[in-house]
Amino acid sequence: MVTGENLESSATAEQRLVGGRYRLGERLGAGGMGAVWAGRDTLVDREVAVKQAHAAGGSRVERILREARAAARVDHPAVVTVHDVVVEDGHPWIVMERVHGESLAARLERDGALPEREAARIGLAVAEALAAAHARGVLHRDVKPGNVLLGSGGRVVLTDFGIAYIAGEESLTRPGEFVGSLAYTAPERMGGQRPEPPSDLWSLGVLLYEMVEGSSPFRRTSMEGTVGAVLTAEMPPLRHAAALAPVITALLAKEPAARPATRAVTEVLREVATVGGPVSPSRAGRSRPRARWAAALLGAAVLAAVTPSALDRFGDDTPSTPSHSTSPAANNSPSPSSTADRRYEHVREATFELEIPAGWQHHAKNTSAQYIYTSGEYELMVVPGRDTVADHTDDLIIYQRDYEGELQPYRDSNWATSSGLRTTEVDGHPGAEGQFTWQQGKDRERFVLNRVLNIDGRLHLLVASGPEAERDTVRRFYDQAARTYTPKT
Repeated sequence: MVTGENLESSATAEQRLVGGRYRLGERLGAGGMGAVWAGRDTLVDREVAVKQAHAAGGSRVERILREARAAARVDHPAVVTVHDVVVEDGHPWIVMERVHGESLAARLERDGALPEREAARIGLAVAEALAAAHARGVLHRDVKPGNVLLGSGGRVVLTDFGIAYIAGEESLTRPGEFVGSLAYTAPERMGGQRPEPPSDLWSLGVLLYEMVEGSSPFRRTSMEGTVGAVLTAEMPPLRHAAALAPVITALLAKEPAARPATRAVTEVLREVATVGGPVSPSRAGRSRPRARWAAALLGAAVLAAVTPSALDRFGDDTPSTPSHSTSPAANNSPSPSSTADRRYEHVREATFELEIPAGWQHHAKNTSAQYIYTSGEYELMVVPGRDTVADHTDDLIIYQRDYEGELQPYRDSNWATSSGLRTTEVDGHPGAEGQFTWQQGKDRERFVLNRVLNIDGRLHLLVASGPEAERDTVRRFYDQAARTYTPKT
């Protein structure tokens, strides 16, 4: 059933003819303001998407009509095209182009973080769409992965102008009312200031951060926590961004005036999308001048964001020569003895070394050859070379999927999701990794990051886990352990 007041069920709405010409098909999705249906324009025999408002009358109807006006104002390939608006039975229906593909949110959920070049390509399309909208007096105000569609042929489309602001029109938001997605909303909007183009650019910065890092920089487990993070928290360290680091840092400046202009942003994104970020040590030398050029282009906003106080708090997270890993979660150039980060302690076991969060409890090697480190609900597990390729398989995807005992809870669960397993390579060693979520008890979900490396025919496992709501924390201590793991031979 479609949720929301007065919305029809899928069964009754399918095959309905709206406006005398638009035949409804399957429901594609539903949001806070309406449902979207696949459809066909029977007059010109064209596929369309049709958006239905939740309720007749009131501000919701005016919002959906404003959405149509806002999108129709902007003529750009990266903005969804509005064909028609029909009012039937008191309900407005927006008839739009049908974009075949998936949302950026769906892709990130399935694949995790994206390569910098792909993130820059998608970000460039969104930036150009925003530039076109701003030039027509339209602020989107809800830039987020769910509102970016990835169509066929590499097309990127910014959609859902449902809460857009149009210059010269009266605001539909009452005093004290807030509309938008908190984790992507600029701090000045939360403070009640009138939105301007830099507010949309902040949202673009959050989008870019999530694409390259695989997690939202300011989302917390509660609404209050998210609001507080947006208003006061420093941007979490960029661990997988190199060429994009300066532009992301600049876009996430707390003060709107410190953010770069859209033209500067598009120039940087176009450069990275065209040339690509560094992918091997041989290209790393060329990547650094590009990063310095980007920082110079974006000006003082970047320099102000990378102050000594910020470095003192988070450690030196300046991107260095990238690893050989093809996966975002394994940026591993082991250097366990070089860190001075007091948040972590260096652990030396009989067969390996790595870094774990300071103060965690150490557990002795158990009968399953597992070394376990814990703190509350968080756990890091290392299994150094217990299994061999000769006894199992050299296909590490198959090993993780079928044999690895540490993933047995995931395989046995009656409710579980996975973003998929993928191959990787760390310092010349082939590997595979993935992330998983499963139900643990009635009301608890557990998030796991897992990696296996084939080192001289023996399989080395690293497993990090914690509450599903604390993905970012799990990812941080997993990244540190993976980066510093060194087997002893």
